[in-house]
Amino acid sequence: MNISSFSPSDSNHSDEPVRLLLSETLIALNPGAAIACVPPHERSRVKAEWIVGIKAFSDQASVHGNHWERHPHGDEVLTVLEGELRIVPGIGAAGADKADPNPYAIDAHPDKSWRLASGESAIVPQGCWHRLEVLQPGRLMFITPATDSEHQLRRHNTILSENA
Repeated sequence: MNISSFSPSDSNHSDEPVRLLLSETLIALNPGAAIACVPPHERSRVKAEWIVGIKAFSDQASVHGNHWERHPHGDEVLTVLEGELRIVPGIGAAGADKADPNPYAIDAHPDKSWRLASGESAIVPQGCWHRLEVLQPGRLMFITPATDSEHQLRRHNTILSENA
């Protein structure tokens, strides 16, 4: 599938609605209200401001559970459609200080973590380090800045207890 785009103001655009599976195609929200349909493997080529998609999750690997992530250019919206996740915010400043002997010094902030069950949403603030933990397999809808997300490997591989 090639990257395709359409906008209501585009003269090459049909007046018919476009049908797609959001679990197989990302929606890129571009300036001027233009929308592009993007295959997930071409996400890195997108020059849009925002990406919307649905992702199945079954285990830690399916939600980048071994990495911390942050979005320096905007907030992220996460909505659990099915299943259950835990969002774990991080504390620390990974890579912020080049003189820091441990540039991966992000720690879980367990008393600030929260569960998202089916139908619930969360807004992860711009610049907030976070990671996800799968509590029950399901599907996640995300609205996230399209570019410049940052990722850092976790220092250790512990998972928060169910009671955290």
